[in-house]
Amino acid sequence: MNRFLSRVYLFSLVMTIVAAVAALPASGQAAPQDIPIGVTYICNGEHIYIENCNIRDTSDTSNCMVAHPDHLTPTGLNSYTYVSRGALKKLLPTCTQPSAKQVAAAKAFQQKQQDLYNANVQKAEQQMKAPSPTSYQQGGAAQVTPPKNAEERAMRRCVSSGRLPSSCTGNSLLGMFSGMISQILPGADKTPAPGPVMAGVFQGAGWRLDFIDGGVLVNCSFLSPNQESYSIKFEPNRTALIIDTRPKPLNLTFHPDGTISGPGPVTIQGVVAGGYTPGTSTPGHTETQSYNTTERMNANMIPGGAANANATYAGGGTYDVTTTHTSSTYVPGQSTPGTTSFVPRTATCPALNLTSKGAGVGIQTMQTDLLKTAFGGDKGPPTPAGIRMHGIFAASTGFSVEFYPESAILGCGPDAARAYPYTVMATGGGAQIKVEAPDHPLILGFNPDGSLVPTTTGPYQVHGRIVTGQDDNDDFTFAPMEQTCNLAALSPSKTIPMSGGSATMMSASATGSATGTGTGPANGGGTLSTSSATLGNATFTIVSGFPATPGQVNPLANHPYVLLRKSFNDTITQSGVNIPAGTTPFKFLGLACGNRTPDCQTIMNAIKAGAVSSVRADVNGGATFPGVPPGTYYLMISTRFNNQALVWLQAVRVNAGSNSMTLDARNATAIN
Repeated sequence: MNRFLSRVYLFSLVMTIVAAVAALPASGQAAPQDIPIGVTYICNGEHIYIENCNIRDTSDTSNCMVAHPDHLTPTGLNSYTYVSRGALKKLLPTCTQPSAKQVAAAKAFQQKQQDLYNANVQKAEQQMKAPSPTSYQQGGAAQVTPPKNAEERAMRRCVSSGRLPSSCTGNSLLGMFSGMISQILPGADKTPAPGPVMAGVFQGAGWRLDFIDGGVLVNCSFLSPNQESYSIKFEPNRTALIIDTRPKPLNLTFHPDGTISGPGPVTIQGVVAGGYTPGTSTPGHTETQSYNTTERMNANMIPGGAANANATYAGGGTYDVTTTHTSSTYVPGQSTPGTTSFVPRTATCPALNLTSKGAGVGIQTMQTDLLKTAFGGDKGPPTPAGIRMHGIFAASTGFSVEFYPESAILGCGPDAARAYPYTVMATGGGAQIKVEAPDHPLILGFNPDGSLVPTTTGPYQVHGRIVTGQDDNDDFTFAPMEQTCNLAALSPSKTIPMSGGSATMMSASATGSATGTGTGPANGGGTLSTSSATLGNATFTIVSGFPATPGQVNPLANHPYVLLRKSFNDTITQSGVNIPAGTTPFKFLGLACGNRTPDCQTIMNAIKAGAVSSVRADVNGGATFPGVPPGTYYLMISTRFNNQALVWLQAVRVNAGSNSMTLDARNATAIN
C-alpha cells in the first residue's frame, strides 16, 4: 500500500497542488507583441511577412512563422520558414518597411481577430457553465457539457489522457499535410493498418530512409526521394523490414541495437527531376461599372434647377431626375504554380548499413512540429527511431490500446484513458510491446493474426480523467475518471469501444506494489491504516459543505485526502528540502512538482512516510478514513473554488469512535 500511495494518491494530490499553484496570478504581465504580424517587408529584394509568433514564449530564442510569397510550393501555397525573434529583430530594420497604412490595417485586423477570439472564449465559458441535462461520466461523477460530435469527443479523450494538446491537434491535422506530400512526391499515400510501423530517419553510405505516415521515402544514390510502402515481419530470431521497391523489394533486417542492414549491391528503379515548368501570373485590374437611378424631386432640390437636362417634369411641381453612378471592382490576377516533372531512372546502390544516429530530423517530425508550433504548443518529447505501433486495438471487455508515435493510450470504455510511454521489443519468438504504466506495467504479445494478447489476466484499472473546463491560464482542468476493464485479447479496430468497464472508486484498501505483481505490503508494513488492515478504532469522515450547483462538479469530488502524523510544514521541513524565504511550503511543493525538480520526489517521499491514512472522496466530496489510533493528526487537502486555490492543512483531533468534519470555503486557507 505504501508504494500504491506514492504512485497514485500522492500523484493525484500533487497534481491538484500543481494546478492550484499554476493558477495563481503571475507577478507580471506577458510582454506585448514585439514583432509586427501580417505586414509585408522587402528584404534583399524578397517579400516576406510574419504569419505568427509563439505567444507563450516571447524571448529572443522563440520562433516566428515567416511566409515567403515570392516562393510558392508546387501546390500553390506560400513556402514558410521558422526564424527566431532575435534574428527577426536584427533583420527587419534592414528591410524596406511597410507603409503606415499597411501597419494600421494589420493592427486593425489583429484586433478584430482578438475580439472574435475573446467573444468565442466568453461563449465557450458560458457553455461550460451551463447545466447539463445528463451526466457525461458513468455513475454521475461529473456533470459536464457532452461533446458535440465524435471529433470533439476524441480530442477530449486525447487531451485528458495526458498527451500534449498540441500533439493531439497536430496528429488530427497531419493527414492534410500528408496529402500535400503525396502530390509532390511519386508513390502511393496509404494509411497503414493497425500494427507495427517504423519511425525516424536512417542513413548510411549511398542511402537514406525517411519513414512517414503510410510509407517510407527512399533515397538511393542520385535518385529523388520516392515514397514506397513497406511491411514488418517478426520472424524467429529476426525482424524483417521489407520495402516495396522495384524491380525487387528490399529485404532488410532491423537489429535490436536500432540499426538496419541489407545485402548489396542492389538495383533501384526510381525517378529524378526532369525539368521545371515555371508558374504563370497575370496582374490584377480594376473594372468600372455604371448604373442610373431616378428620383422624384421638387424644383429647388434639383442640381442646377429645373433646367437640368436629366430632369423630366412629372406634374404638380415635381420632376423625375436621373443620375448616373459609377462603381469600381478590383479583379485579382490569376496565377498557376510551377511544377516539377520527374523522369524514370535506375541506380545501383551498395549494401545497406544504416543508423539513425546523426541522421537528422525527418519530414514526418517537421510536419508535426510545424503544426504544434503554429498553435503555440510545446513540441514534446521526440519520437524514438525504430519500431513503433499504429492504430487502435480493442477487446470485447471495453479495454483498448490506442498507439501514437510517442505514447500508448490505455482505455476502458469510451472516455477513461491514460497515455504512457512504450517500447517494442523484438524477441526470439516474435515481439512484445511494453507499456510503461508506473503502477501496472502492461506487456502485450503479437499474435500471427495481428491481434495483441496481454501476458497477464484479470481486471486492469485505468486512471483516466475527464475535461471539466479551463482555468485562468487557459489550461485544461480535469476530474478523475477511474474505470476498470478485464484484460483480454485485443483485435485491430477502427474505433474506441463505446461501452464496457465499471467505475472504480480508489480507496485506501487497494493493494499491490508499483510493479503490479501484487506482492507489496497491504498497509506499508504496519504504518498506514487501510480498510483491510486498520491501525485503530477512531474513524474520521470528511463531508463537503460546498453548495450543490446544477451542471457543476463538487469542488471536492474524487479528490485525494491524506491524514499526516505531523503538520504539513513540519513534514516538508524535516524532509531536508530548503524552502526559500517568503515561499510557503505548500506553494513550494506545487512549484517543485510543476517544474519537475528533484525536490518534488523528496517531499513526496516525506509525505508518504508521514501519512497515517489516505482515501479518495466520492462524487459528493465525502470520504471516511479507515480506523486510526486516537490522537491529533493533520489534513492535507486542496482544491479550487471560484477561481481560488483553497487548502486544508489544519490539525484535527480524532477520538475513539466516529468523528466528522465539514469542509467549505470558511475553514479553508486561500492561497494567493
